[in-house]
Amino acid sequence: MAVLRSLLIQASQSEALERQITTRRFTRGLALRYIAGEHLDDGLRVARKLVAQGKTVTLDYLGEAVTGPDEARAASKVVLEALDRVGQESLPAGLSVKPTQMGLGMAADQRGELCRELLGDIAAASERVGADLTLDMEGSDVTEATVALVEDLHKAGHRNVGCAVQTYLHRTRADCKRLSGMEASLRLCKGAYAEPPDIAYQSGLEVDRSFADCADYLLAHGTYPRIATHDARLMEYVKRAVARLGLARDAFEFQMLYGIRPSLQDALVREGYRLRIYVPFGSQWFPYFMRRLAERPANLLFFLRALRDT
Repeated sequence: MAVLRSLLIQASQSEALERQITTRRFTRGLALRYIAGEHLDDGLRVARKLVAQGKTVTLDYLGEAVTGPDEARAASKVVLEALDRVGQESLPAGLSVKPTQMGLGMAADQRGELCRELLGDIAAASERVGADLTLDMEGSDVTEATVALVEDLHKAGHRNVGCAVQTYLHRTRADCKRLSGMEASLRLCKGAYAEPPDIAYQSGLEVDRSFADCADYLLAHGTYPRIATHDARLMEYVKRAVARLGLARDAFEFQMLYGIRPSLQDALVREGYRLRIYVPFGSQWFPYFMRRLAERPANLLFFLRALRDT
């Protein structure tokens, strides 16, 4: 399973496969079950529908690893426009941004000055409309830099900024403690990249144990933990931990991805838990979709049959 997962993540970088999937009507339609659409209006349309169902949302403009300043600034412009629209409509929505989409790691910005500038602008804009800003966690090559960005933004007064932390990394328990010390709200997830055994757990059991351990820490010591999982067993573990600690159901939130296990999403809302749905939009959806397949390889056979038959 780990090998298949690694192969799927590698496939997310294949331009030939991307052309096959994004240009065929059926496979494109299948993939877009998990993406709101390619435009901001699509993301907002889905956001309104989810809010009407008693959920909150996080909008994510898809894209990563830009290679030039113009790309980074163009992506920032879309994110700022999304924040303006969220404010105008008073939507209970936050924004999620990949640091490499804002230039982190870009050869032309080795000191990260452009990335910090753009994220500072986005953080300020999100504060003005009362929205949270979450920095997505990407590959391990930028983990420390992403954590440092959260620290820098908090030092600059942007207290609404948090980030995702991935429980397959050995370092994540320490990152939970480090970032909780500055009262950053963290999004706890398993992780969706291929990492080597010296820095990451390889078995599902180990990743789940790490998830439970980090959830325990955040629920006891963190600032408004955001528990992101589609695993019903881990959800039940978190519910028991919340009850054991005597926490109110509004002291944390569950997070799930748009289009995945909608019946479970509705059940959480009926039970009175806060639920936030991660709503991705944008034309660069292929890498995101392939990582969703990597997280649930059982979906791969169905998708490959669809690809063959189109």
